[in-house]
Amino acid sequence: MKKNKRIIFATIAALSLAAPMAAVFNFDNVQTVSANHQGTKIWLQYGTLKYALKGPSGRVYPAGTKVVRELSNDDKPPISLPARPFYLTLLIGGLPGMQTLQDEGGGEIAQAYVNYEDWHEIDYPSDDVVLVQNTEDYTDLASSDFHPVDSSNPDVPWANTDALDHAFGQYLSDINFSKLSKADNEWGTEMGKRYDAAKAMGATQESVDALTKEINDVVANYKKTGHLVSGNSNSSNSSNSSNSNSDSTTVTPAKRKSKSRFVKLRKASYQYTHKGKRVSKKKLKKGALVKINGKTYRIMKKTFYRIGKNRYIRKVNVAKN
Repeated sequence: MKKNKRIIFATIAALSLAAPMAAVFNFDNVQTVSANHQGTKIWLQYGTLKYALKGPSGRVYPAGTKVVRELSNDDKPPISLPARPFYLTLLIGGLPGMQTLQDEGGGEIAQAYVNYEDWHEIDYPSDDVVLVQNTEDYTDLASSDFHPVDSSNPDVPWANTDALDHAFGQYLSDINFSKLSKADNEWGTEMGKRYDAAKAMGATQESVDALTKEINDVVANYKKTGHLVSGNSNSSNSSNSSNSNSDSTTVTPAKRKSKSRFVKLRKASYQYTHKGKRVSKKKLKKGALVKINGKTYRIMKKTFYRIGKNRYIRKVNVAKN
């Protein structure tokens, strides 16, 4: 099979109605043209790791490691696609449009870890072509659980969605969608969007767990009442509180404390935004008193206190009372 499908057009000689005969091709007028764009082309975007990452196997992938992602869109994709992973290993080839069956690879890397280039277009290959091949370790290939070796680098949350997938599967199998009320259908439509967001790169474990519980509660309520969000259901008001977000900078309260109070810094501390970025290189001095609002927050899998509007400090830098 050639790399590109081809379509042959030919001018056929006129047939005599009085004396039927075999069709005759005029080969002087034969044209060969490319098939549809999407069927023969694919968009690739290469990049390199900003800093060293460690995978679940314990293997370290150094800064500068080459990664790639692909799209079979007709039009050129946006240069930034936060929810779409880059791959440590990717081999492509086979039937265009059937990448999930034909391509091989894995090791999903969040865009936030990558210095990425512009997209470029290639002919989709009929045989296997290696784009990048950084590992053959199955543990890493099957995962997206990669984190900076240097803890001072921004970390992208990674969530285990096994329980969420199971809950969603139960929802699909146990619900009779042909007999749902308008309110139930509206909840289902919104939940589908939140499920996609929870599966995207950078969703927090807290948001995934909250959506999992909500789906399980709704299915249980459906079995009792025949409704998802009506008829003695407490789930109709829960969608806002458990709204999952693919943004890796989601801030979630870790636990409540009694009230605002002043705390003393046991060591110099940087200030951070809710996205986990340092406000400046200047630190708050050791021994300084700062007022916190009585709650702790999880940002990039670390615990923080809020000391002002969009200003947070690490809890570990605060002296114990």
